[in-house]
Amino acid sequence: MATRRKPPALVVLWEELHPGLQVLIVAPLAVIVLWAIHVAFLGQPTLRGLSYGVFWGAILTGIVIAATRSERAKRQARK
Repeated sequence: MATRRKPPALVVLWEELHPGLQVLIVAPLAVIVLWAIHVAFLGQPTLRGLSYGVFWGAILTGIVIAATRSERAKRQARK
């Protein structure tokens, strides 16, 4: 049986944060990155790119938070 490695300290720190704090960290980053992608690579006007960034940023934030909770629960169930 293979030994399970301990997750990196940064992963443990991230998983231990309150979900509200995780949203406050992920959401602005997701909006900015997705806005930049829509404006720079897809040629969208600035305001339209921002609206797309907010829309897709909210979805991406939900996905990241759900994945974090799921992985943490799976890891704790293995213990």
